[in-house]
Amino acid sequence: MKGTVILACDIYDPNTPELSQEWESEETIQKMETTIQALGYEVAVLSNPTEITSVLCNIPIGDRSRWIVWNLVEGYHSPNREAYIPALCEYLAVPHTGSSASVQTLTLDKYKTKLLLKSFGIPTADFWLVKDKNHTPPENFPLFVKPNGEGSSIGIGEENLIQTTSDWEKRIPTLLKKYNHLLVEPYLSGRELTIGVIGNKGSYMATVPAFVDYPGFVYSDLVKSKESFVESLDFLVPKELSNSLQTYALQIANILESSGYIRIDFKLENDLPYLLEVNATPGFSSVYSTLPLLWEKNGKSYPELLNHCLELGFLEYQHHHRYKYAKDRNL
Repeated sequence: MKGTVILACDIYDPNTPELSQEWESEETIQKMETTIQALGYEVAVLSNPTEITSVLCNIPIGDRSRWIVWNLVEGYHSPNREAYIPALCEYLAVPHTGSSASVQTLTLDKYKTKLLLKSFGIPTADFWLVKDKNHTPPENFPLFVKPNGEGSSIGIGEENLIQTTSDWEKRIPTLLKKYNHLLVEPYLSGRELTIGVIGNKGSYMATVPAFVDYPGFVYSDLVKSKESFVESLDFLVPKELSNSLQTYALQIANILESSGYIRIDFKLENDLPYLLEVNATPGFSSVYSTLPLLWEKNGKSYPELLNHCLELGFLEYQHHHRYKYAKDRNL
Protein backbone atom coordinates (compact mmCIF):
# COMPACT_ATOMS: atom_id res chain seq x y z
CA MET A 1 0.00 0.00 0.00
CA LYS A 2 1.16 3.54 -0.78
CA GLY A 3 -0.13 4.84 2.54
CA THR A 4 -3.36 5.73 4.30
CA VAL A 5 -5.81 8.43 3.25
CA ILE A 6 -8.29 9.85 5.74
CA LEU A 7 -11.31 11.37 4.06
CA ALA A 8 -12.19 13.93 6.75
CA CYS A 9 -15.63 15.11 5.76
CA ASP A 10 -18.98 16.58 6.61
CA ILE A 11 -21.72 14.61 4.84
CA TYR A 12 -24.71 16.41 3.36
CA ASP A 13 -27.91 16.07 5.39
CA PRO A 14 -31.10 16.71 3.38
CA ASN A 15 -32.89 17.48 6.66
CA THR A 16 -30.69 20.57 7.19
CA PRO A 17 -29.93 21.74 3.65
CA GLU A 18 -29.16 25.34 4.56
CA LEU A 19 -26.45 24.33 7.02
CA SER A 20 -25.01 21.44 5.01
CA GLN A 21 -25.34 22.67 1.41
CA GLU A 22 -21.55 22.88 1.04
CA TRP A 23 -20.98 19.36 2.40
CA GLU A 24 -20.30 16.42 0.11
CA SER A 25 -22.94 13.76 -0.54
CA GLU A 26 -22.58 10.17 0.62
CA GLU A 27 -22.32 9.14 -3.02
CA THR A 28 -19.35 11.46 -3.60
CA ILE A 29 -17.54 10.19 -0.51
CA GLN A 30 -18.12 6.60 -1.59
CA LYS A 31 -16.84 7.35 -5.10
CA MET A 32 -13.73 9.06 -3.71
CA GLU A 33 -13.13 6.14 -1.32
CA THR A 34 -13.29 3.45 -4.01
CA THR A 35 -11.27 5.52 -6.48
CA ILE A 36 -8.48 6.18 -3.97
CA GLN A 37 -8.44 2.52 -2.91
CA ALA A 38 -7.95 1.56 -6.55
CA LEU A 39 -4.94 3.90 -6.61
CA GLY A 40 -3.27 1.71 -3.99
CA TYR A 41 -4.10 3.48 -0.72
CA GLU A 42 -5.91 2.36 2.37
CA VAL A 43 -8.84 4.71 3.06
CA ALA A 44 -10.68 5.67 6.24
CA VAL A 45 -13.81 7.85 6.07
CA LEU A 46 -14.21 9.96 9.22
CA SER A 47 -16.94 12.56 9.79
CA ASN A 48 -17.00 13.02 13.56
CA PRO A 49 -14.71 15.81 14.89
CA THR A 50 -13.76 13.86 18.03
CA GLU A 51 -12.96 10.77 15.98
CA ILE A 52 -10.89 12.73 13.46
CA THR A 53 -8.79 14.43 16.12
CA SER A 54 -8.37 11.20 18.09
CA VAL A 55 -7.18 9.23 15.07
CA LEU A 56 -4.72 11.94 14.03
CA CYS A 57 -3.29 12.28 17.52
CA ASN A 58 -2.77 8.52 17.75
CA ILE A 59 -0.89 8.01 14.49
CA PRO A 60 2.60 6.85 15.54
CA ILE A 61 4.99 9.78 15.11
CA GLY A 62 7.29 7.85 12.82
CA ASP A 63 4.42 6.87 10.51
CA ARG A 64 2.82 10.28 10.02
CA SER A 65 4.55 10.99 6.71
CA ARG A 66 2.72 7.97 5.19
CA TRP A 67 -0.72 9.25 6.16
CA ILE A 68 -2.58 12.08 4.49
CA VAL A 69 -5.86 13.80 5.31
CA TRP A 70 -8.14 14.87 2.47
CA ASN A 71 -9.73 18.06 3.76
CA LEU A 72 -13.47 17.93 3.02
CA VAL A 73 -14.63 19.49 6.29
CA GLU A 74 -16.75 22.60 5.63
CA GLY A 75 -18.49 23.20 8.97
CA TYR A 76 -20.81 26.19 9.20
CA HIS A 77 -20.94 29.74 10.55
CA SER A 78 -17.31 29.98 11.76
CA PRO A 79 -14.95 32.14 9.65
CA ASN A 80 -12.26 29.52 10.34
CA ARG A 81 -14.32 26.47 9.42
CA GLU A 82 -12.44 25.47 6.25
CA ALA A 83 -9.15 25.79 8.13
CA TYR A 84 -9.89 23.30 10.92
CA ILE A 85 -8.17 20.34 9.24
CA PRO A 86 -5.14 22.18 7.75
CA ALA A 87 -4.35 23.82 11.09
CA LEU A 88 -4.68 20.54 12.98
CA CYS A 89 -2.54 18.65 10.46
CA GLU A 90 0.14 21.34 10.48
CA TYR A 91 0.25 21.25 14.29
CA LEU A 92 0.57 17.45 14.36
CA ALA A 93 2.92 17.09 11.36
CA VAL A 94 0.42 15.08 9.30
CA PRO A 95 0.17 15.73 5.52
CA HIS A 96 -3.11 17.03 4.10
CA THR A 97 -4.50 17.96 0.72
CA GLY A 98 -5.26 21.51 -0.37
CA SER A 99 -4.19 24.88 0.91
CA SER A 100 -2.91 25.99 4.29
CA ALA A 101 -5.14 27.23 7.10
CA SER A 102 -4.21 30.84 6.33
CA VAL A 103 -5.31 30.55 2.68
CA GLN A 104 -8.51 28.76 3.69
CA THR A 105 -9.48 31.44 6.20
CA LEU A 106 -8.68 34.31 3.86
CA THR A 107 -10.57 32.96 0.85
CA LEU A 108 -13.65 32.18 2.93
CA ASP A 109 -13.85 35.94 3.56
CA LYS A 110 -14.90 37.30 0.17
CA TYR A 111 -14.40 40.95 1.18
CA LYS A 112 -10.81 40.52 2.39
CA THR A 113 -9.94 38.35 -0.59
CA LYS A 114 -11.18 41.03 -2.97
CA LEU A 115 -9.29 43.73 -1.06
CA LEU A 116 -6.05 41.80 -1.39
CA LEU A 117 -6.42 40.72 -4.99
CA LYS A 118 -7.63 44.14 -6.15
CA SER A 119 -4.45 45.65 -4.70
CA PHE A 120 -2.47 43.40 -7.06
CA GLY A 121 -4.48 44.46 -10.09
CA ILE A 122 -6.99 41.61 -10.33
CA PRO A 123 -10.18 43.14 -11.79
CA THR A 124 -13.07 43.34 -9.36
CA ALA A 125 -16.27 45.35 -9.38
CA ASP A 126 -16.82 47.78 -6.52
CA PHE A 127 -17.69 46.06 -3.25
CA TRP A 128 -18.81 46.98 0.25
CA LEU A 129 -18.97 45.10 3.55
CA VAL A 130 -22.26 45.51 5.43
CA LYS A 131 -22.49 44.61 9.14
CA ASP A 132 -25.28 46.96 10.29
CA LYS A 133 -28.92 46.90 9.16
CA ASN A 134 -28.86 50.71 9.16
CA HIS A 135 -26.02 50.83 6.63
CA THR A 136 -26.87 53.36 3.92
CA PRO A 137 -27.05 51.64 0.52
CA PRO A 138 -24.68 52.68 -2.27
CA GLU A 139 -26.44 54.80 -4.83
CA ASN A 140 -25.53 52.81 -7.93
CA PHE A 141 -28.50 50.41 -8.17
CA PRO A 142 -28.98 47.64 -9.14
CA LEU A 143 -26.93 45.92 -6.45
CA PHE A 144 -26.40 42.34 -5.47
CA VAL A 145 -26.00 41.18 -1.87
CA LYS A 146 -24.68 37.85 -0.56
CA PRO A 147 -23.32 36.38 2.69
CA ASN A 148 -19.65 37.30 2.98
CA GLY A 149 -18.51 33.93 4.32
CA GLU A 150 -20.63 31.27 2.64
CA GLY A 151 -20.43 29.19 -0.53
CA SER A 152 -22.67 26.90 -2.60
CA SER A 153 -25.10 29.80 -3.11
CA ILE A 154 -26.16 29.67 0.55
CA GLY A 155 -28.31 32.69 1.34
CA ILE A 156 -28.65 33.65 -2.32
CA GLY A 157 -31.92 33.99 -4.21
CA GLU A 158 -33.50 36.26 -6.77
CA GLU A 159 -34.55 38.60 -3.95
CA ASN A 160 -30.84 39.36 -3.41
CA LEU A 161 -30.97 41.56 -6.48
CA ILE A 162 -31.55 45.00 -4.97
CA GLN A 163 -33.22 47.45 -7.33
CA THR A 164 -34.39 50.15 -4.88
CA THR A 165 -33.89 51.50 -1.37
CA SER A 166 -37.11 49.72 -0.42
CA ASP A 167 -35.61 46.38 -1.57
CA TRP A 168 -32.53 47.14 0.49
CA GLU A 169 -34.52 47.87 3.64
CA LYS A 170 -36.43 44.57 3.29
CA ARG A 171 -33.57 42.24 2.43
CA ILE A 172 -30.54 43.49 4.39
CA PRO A 173 -31.95 43.03 7.95
CA THR A 174 -33.18 39.52 7.10
CA LEU A 175 -29.80 38.41 5.79
CA LEU A 176 -27.87 40.03 8.63
CA LYS A 177 -29.83 38.03 11.21
CA LYS A 178 -28.51 34.83 9.64
CA TYR A 179 -25.08 35.71 8.30
CA ASN A 180 -23.72 38.71 10.27
CA HIS A 181 -21.55 40.09 7.46
CA LEU A 182 -22.75 40.73 3.92
CA LEU A 183 -20.92 41.55 0.70
CA VAL A 184 -22.60 44.07 -1.60
CA GLU A 185 -21.56 44.62 -5.21
CA PRO A 186 -23.02 46.21 -8.33
CA TYR A 187 -25.15 43.65 -10.13
CA LEU A 188 -23.16 42.20 -13.03
CA SER A 189 -25.48 41.19 -15.84
CA GLY A 190 -23.12 39.06 -17.93
CA ARG A 191 -22.37 35.34 -17.90
CA GLU A 192 -20.53 33.60 -15.09
CA LEU A 193 -17.25 31.76 -15.67
CA THR A 194 -15.22 29.32 -13.62
CA ILE A 195 -11.63 28.09 -13.81
CA GLY A 196 -9.41 25.84 -11.70
CA VAL A 197 -5.76 25.97 -10.71
CA ILE A 198 -3.96 22.74 -9.81
CA GLY A 199 -0.52 22.62 -8.21
CA ASN A 200 1.73 23.93 -5.47
CA LYS A 201 3.76 27.14 -5.49
CA GLY A 202 6.13 27.07 -8.45
CA SER A 203 4.16 24.47 -10.42
CA TYR A 204 0.69 25.89 -11.01
CA MET A 205 -1.43 24.82 -13.97
CA ALA A 206 -4.66 26.56 -14.94
CA THR A 207 -7.46 24.48 -16.41
CA VAL A 208 -9.49 25.63 -19.36
CA PRO A 209 -12.26 28.00 -18.23
CA ALA A 210 -15.96 27.47 -18.84
CA PHE A 211 -19.13 29.50 -18.80
CA VAL A 212 -21.54 28.37 -16.07
CA ASP A 213 -25.13 28.59 -17.27
CA TYR A 214 -28.11 27.96 -15.01
CA PRO A 215 -31.88 28.43 -14.89
CA GLY A 216 -32.98 31.99 -14.11
CA PHE A 217 -30.73 35.00 -13.72
CA VAL A 218 -29.30 34.23 -10.25
CA TYR A 219 -27.07 31.28 -9.28
CA SER A 220 -29.26 30.57 -6.25
CA ASP A 221 -29.48 27.86 -3.61
CA LEU A 222 -32.39 26.45 -5.62
CA VAL A 223 -30.03 25.70 -8.52
CA LYS A 224 -27.40 23.85 -6.49
CA SER A 225 -28.02 20.12 -6.24
CA LYS A 226 -26.35 17.09 -4.62
CA GLU A 227 -27.95 14.69 -7.10
CA SER A 228 -27.24 16.16 -10.52
CA PHE A 229 -25.47 18.96 -12.35
CA VAL A 230 -28.38 21.33 -12.90
CA GLU A 231 -26.05 23.96 -14.31
CA SER A 232 -24.35 23.47 -17.66
CA LEU A 233 -20.72 24.14 -18.53
CA ASP A 234 -20.07 25.80 -21.87
CA PHE A 235 -16.41 25.45 -22.87
CA LEU A 236 -16.77 27.67 -25.94
CA VAL A 237 -14.97 30.56 -24.29
CA PRO A 238 -13.40 32.98 -26.79
CA LYS A 239 -9.63 32.53 -26.97
CA GLU A 240 -8.74 36.05 -25.82
CA LEU A 241 -11.06 35.79 -22.81
CA SER A 242 -9.77 32.29 -22.03
CA ASN A 243 -6.17 33.51 -22.07
CA SER A 244 -7.04 36.43 -19.78
CA LEU A 245 -8.78 34.16 -17.27
CA GLN A 246 -5.89 31.72 -17.22
CA THR A 247 -3.46 34.59 -16.64
CA TYR A 248 -5.57 35.99 -13.79
CA ALA A 249 -6.02 32.52 -12.28
CA LEU A 250 -2.27 31.88 -12.17
CA GLN A 251 -1.66 35.35 -10.73
CA ILE A 252 -4.24 34.68 -8.00
CA ALA A 253 -2.67 31.33 -7.11
CA ASN A 254 0.75 32.96 -6.85
CA ILE A 255 -0.54 35.88 -4.75
CA LEU A 256 -2.37 33.56 -2.36
CA GLU A 257 0.34 30.86 -2.47
CA SER A 258 -2.38 28.24 -2.69
CA SER A 259 -1.63 24.52 -2.59
CA GLY A 260 -3.14 21.56 -4.36
CA TYR A 261 -6.24 23.07 -5.93
CA ILE A 262 -8.46 26.12 -6.00
CA ARG A 263 -11.47 27.14 -8.10
CA ILE A 264 -11.99 30.75 -9.12
CA ASP A 265 -15.24 32.33 -10.32
CA PHE A 266 -15.65 35.41 -12.49
CA LYS A 267 -18.58 37.26 -14.03
CA LEU A 268 -18.73 39.39 -17.15
CA GLU A 269 -19.91 42.95 -17.53
CA ASN A 270 -19.54 44.60 -20.95
CA ASP A 271 -17.52 41.52 -21.98
CA LEU A 272 -14.90 42.12 -19.27
CA PRO A 273 -14.30 39.57 -16.47
CA TYR A 274 -14.57 40.58 -12.81
CA LEU A 275 -13.56 38.37 -9.89
CA LEU A 276 -16.43 36.93 -7.85
CA GLU A 277 -14.63 34.63 -5.39
CA VAL A 278 -11.90 32.07 -4.78
CA ASN A 279 -12.85 28.65 -3.40
CA ALA A 280 -9.96 26.80 -1.70
CA THR A 281 -12.15 23.85 -0.68
CA PRO A 282 -14.02 23.06 -3.90
CA GLY A 283 -16.26 20.05 -4.32
CA PHE A 284 -14.92 16.79 -5.73
CA SER A 285 -18.04 15.09 -7.03
CA SER A 286 -17.50 13.56 -10.45
CA VAL A 287 -21.17 14.37 -11.18
CA TYR A 288 -21.92 17.91 -9.98
CA SER A 289 -18.62 19.61 -9.01
CA THR A 290 -17.08 21.93 -11.57
CA LEU A 291 -13.38 21.41 -10.71
CA PRO A 292 -13.32 17.71 -11.72
CA LEU A 293 -15.28 18.56 -14.88
CA LEU A 294 -12.78 21.30 -15.78
CA TRP A 295 -9.92 18.86 -15.16
CA GLU A 296 -11.49 16.18 -17.36
CA LYS A 297 -11.91 18.72 -20.18
CA ASN A 298 -8.09 18.84 -20.20
CA GLY A 299 -8.15 15.18 -21.22
CA LYS A 300 -7.40 13.65 -17.82
CA SER A 301 -9.50 11.27 -15.75
CA TYR A 302 -11.11 11.58 -12.32
CA PRO A 303 -8.71 8.99 -10.79
CA GLU A 304 -5.78 10.96 -12.20
CA LEU A 305 -7.12 14.10 -10.51
CA LEU A 306 -7.41 12.44 -7.10
CA ASN A 307 -3.99 10.83 -7.43
CA HIS A 308 -2.38 14.12 -8.42
CA CYS A 309 -4.00 15.98 -5.50
CA LEU A 310 -2.65 13.38 -3.07
CA GLU A 311 0.82 13.62 -4.58
CA LEU A 312 0.71 17.41 -4.25
CA GLY A 313 -0.24 17.06 -0.58
CA PHE A 314 2.73 14.78 0.11
CA LEU A 315 5.07 17.14 -1.78
CA GLU A 316 3.80 20.10 0.24
CA TYR A 317 4.50 18.17 3.44
CA GLN A 318 8.06 17.46 2.35
CA HIS A 319 8.95 20.98 1.30
CA HIS A 320 6.74 23.64 2.91
CA HIS A 321 8.24 25.47 5.90
CA ARG A 322 4.91 25.62 7.75
CA TYR A 323 5.37 22.00 8.92
CA LYS A 324 8.81 22.69 10.39
CA TYR A 325 7.68 23.50 13.95
CA ALA A 326 5.77 20.23 14.32
CA LYS A 327 8.49 18.17 12.64
CA ASP A 328 11.20 19.67 14.86
CA ARG A 329 9.24 18.93 18.02
CA ASN A 330 7.77 15.56 17.15
CA LEU A 331 9.95 13.73 14.64
